[in-house]
Amino acid sequence: GLELRLGSMGDPESRGPYRALLLEYLEGHLSELDADAQERMRVNPLRLFDTKNPRVAAVMEDAPKLLDHLSPAAQAHRESVLDALGRLGIAYVEDPTLVRGFDYYTMTVFEFTSDALGAQSAVGGGGRYDGLVEGLGGPPTPGIGFGAGIERIVLALEAQGADAAPAIDCYLAVLDDSLRLEMLPVLERLRAAGLRCESDLRGRSLKTMMKHAATLGARYAVIVGDREYAAGVATVRDMSAHEQREVPLGELVEELRT
Repeated sequence: GLELRLGSMGDPESRGPYRALLLEYLEGHLSELDADAQERMRVNPLRLFDTKNPRVAAVMEDAPKLLDHLSPAAQAHRESVLDALGRLGIAYVEDPTLVRGFDYYTMTVFEFTSDALGAQSAVGGGGRYDGLVEGLGGPPTPGIGFGAGIERIVLALEAQGADAAPAIDCYLAVLDDSLRLEMLPVLERLRAAGLRCESDLRGRSLKTMMKHAATLGARYAVIVGDREYAAGVATVRDMSAHEQREVPLGELVEELRT
């Protein structure tokens, strides 16, 4: 149910002339803009494409669009992005009204929307940040950034009947803080093998960790303390059968997968 919307903020060569063109258009429709819209027009006229005011939105429908006034370099960049998406088989919708209100955005801007959320459909978005580092006093540096609405993602999952908190395969319980860094590669190997794994990050007691593992619906708990680590093993506890046995750390991934 997701849709990728794509726009472009162009480059400085594009935006200067386009901003002047947009302002000229808006000056001819001042009587149709309320005080808030006129203030936004003076600060950043592109933000009027984001308006929720129906009257202002009607004005912006006929406003010139930045996608139609890109510089040759910005247009070439846009076409290369679309070509890459096509090669990857990623569907998208071009949206000339998709804009960002900060000057550090350049070229591609994007947004993901969900058909499960109604009018407030965005679940995340972002774009290129080529102007950000330079705007903070650094050298020109290409970049990209995005934000995601975690609550909206959860709402979309729930609307589609998905379990927003699926059970996990294993819970790694490290009994000694000194072993926490040592066991990080083990956790990563388990995840790389396709297993859904979580671990305690707060140094809690074994009893509390087992309660946490049960709350998460873990099928297995993998327990490692100084004794186990010295012997090169982990205690694997079946959380439903309440049975456990020791497994060599090197065989842990295969043991849990089978």
